[in-house]
This record gives sequence, C-alpha cells and structure tokens, in this order.
Amino acid sequence: MRHAAYVAVALVVVFLAAAGLGTAASLLVGWQSERGANGPGGPTGQGMPEGTASETTDEARVPEGTAIESANGAEDPGAGGTAFVHRATPENSRGDYTYLDDPSLNGDPNAVVLAAPIPGRGERADSSAYGRNVGVWYEPERQRWAIFNQDLAAVPAGSAFEVVLPPASGTFVHRAARENTVGNATYVDDPLLNGERGAEVSVTQNWNPGGGAGVYNDHPVGVLYDEDVAKWLVYNEDDARMPEGAAFNVAVSGAGGPAR
Repeated sequence: MRHAAYVAVALVVVFLAAAGLGTAASLLVGWQSERGANGPGGPTGQGMPEGTASETTDEARVPEGTAIESANGAEDPGAGGTAFVHRATPENSRGDYTYLDDPSLNGDPNAVVLAAPIPGRGERADSSAYGRNVGVWYEPERQRWAIFNQDLAAVPAGSAFEVVLPPASGTFVHRAARENTVGNATYVDDPLLNGERGAEVSVTQNWNPGGGAGVYNDHPVGVLYDEDVAKWLVYNEDDARMPEGAAFNVAVSGAGGPAR
C-alpha cells in the first residue's frame, strides 16, 4: 500500500541544549532518512490487517559532535502530552513500516509526532542499536500514523519505538524552503525558539505534514543554535544538502518554551 505513496518523512528525535553555531547540540535520540513514491498507502506493500502493539547556495558546514543516546523508555511529554512505547508485530506491520494505534493520534493528520527507535529492545538479543534511519508519515486512507524504515528494509518484529506527542502549545512543523536553507542546514523561525539558546529542542522528520505528498531526506539530522542570528537550525549531520520541502516535527521545552 505504500510502494508509491505517502512515505513518512525521516525522523529523528533530537533533544539538546543550545550552544553556538559551532557547538553541537547536547543530546540526540533517534535517526532519520528519506523515502520515495506517491500514491495511496505509502512506502511499500499492499496494505495490511489492522492490529496494534500498543537551491541552496554556499554549503553551510555544521560540525559533527551531537551525541547519540539510547532511549530507555517513553519520555515525559509534559502536561497535556502523551507518550508510549510502540512495539512492531506481524499484525501491525507490513514490510518497511509499522502502524501506530493510539486515540491521541488516530484520525489526526496534523498531530506533531516524535518517534525514535529504542535500541536493544527488539526481538534480537544482540541488537544494541536499531541501526536504520526512520521517519513518520500519515496515511489518510487508513487514518493512521506510521513509523517506517527509510531504506525500505522490513521492520523486525519486536522492534520498539518511543513515541511522544508533546503539548500542542510547544510544537510546530518546520519546512525547509529556499529562503531559510543554506547547504546542509535549514533555519527555524518561530517565536518559541528565536533567541532561546537554552531551549531543549526535539525533532522528528515528517514526510507528509497534513497527509499530503512529501519530500525525502535520508540522512541523520541534528539541531544547533546559531548565536549570530539568534535562531536554531536543523542540519544533516553527514553534510548532505538539505532538500527544499523537507519537513520536521518540532517540540520545544525549557527556556521560553512550555514547561515539561
């Protein structure tokens, strides 16, 4: 059902404390990637049975240094938020994606969903890290959100993912556009973050905000604060050019953001 259609944008959940443009964020959880195709259903597959388990110009080089830390459980979303652990099963997964099923998400294409694999909680005992870029996307026909592997590899049964829906007051969707993108980075312009160098920022790639078509970005991402312009930016950690139209679910806490 997804082979030529709605593929979720790659995601990466990133939590970090600010620094200068040349200073990497302090905490990153998750990965992100790209996807491809258009049509009903999404990435690959022919549909699945219902089931649950619970032009840039000059290159802007952002230095590496974001630490990757494994998640040990659902993150506290704060008042008004929701957090849970989703486990992929044969019933709720098909090929490279696994459907989420939660009242706070179902039927809501505008939800701001954060998601990341939980290393070491999959079916294989030797799995110390999930090792793939993932993303989230919304399928209008099924009215469900899903997590998918950007490389189209099948989601292993038993794989666990941390899913967080932060309070709506501290969330928004950012899209990379020609005017806000330079090289491998896209600058975020939002009252919740502008000038807030001490904010904690969480980011997950969203392939199709609102349930429409999307843009892929198959690269790990991070976030940094640029003191020269007093804005945060989302960047591809491997220096790959940021594609125009790439979208990100963003959640803010700390500093001027809502308390968690």
